[in-house]
Amino acid sequence: MKKTLYRFFAIAFSIAVSACATSLPKERHDVHRFPEKLVFVEEPTGEFKNKPYEVLGWVRSQAQYPTLEQDPNNGRLCRNYYNKAAADLLKEAKKANAEAVIKVRSVVLLMDGKVEEHVTPECSDDGAEGEILLRGIAIRWKPLEEAKGPVTR
Repeated sequence: MKKTLYRFFAIAFSIAVSACATSLPKERHDVHRFPEKLVFVEEPTGEFKNKPYEVLGWVRSQAQYPTLEQDPNNGRLCRNYYNKAAADLLKEAKKANAEAVIKVRSVVLLMDGKVEEHVTPECSDDGAEGEILLRGIAIRWKPLEEAKGPVTR
């Protein structure tokens, strides 16, 4: 009788545990790519390396993401949403008739009211939601005829 009772509880416990484990929703994160052709962490590179430009002003963006099942120090997840925020930064710059963004910085707001800027992705996480804040300088390329004079950067 005791063996039958133990078997019953073991089977019931196994079913309850597996039912709970499969009923939890899985987090899904879209993969975002860094828009490296028109967003630069420092100065323009590649085909735009020495191309003259004019500065239009600062642009800002933010990306938020769920982190319920994630390790709060997950660099890959932070980098993914850094890429999303960089793409959003370019969209904001284009609204101001800019063509690219330079000097992209990850902004961290500290509890004491201070602000830090980093050239690398720096995310904050409260255990339920992660966030990354970016800012950069919106620029527009100058035509080559205008560029013959002194370059202003």
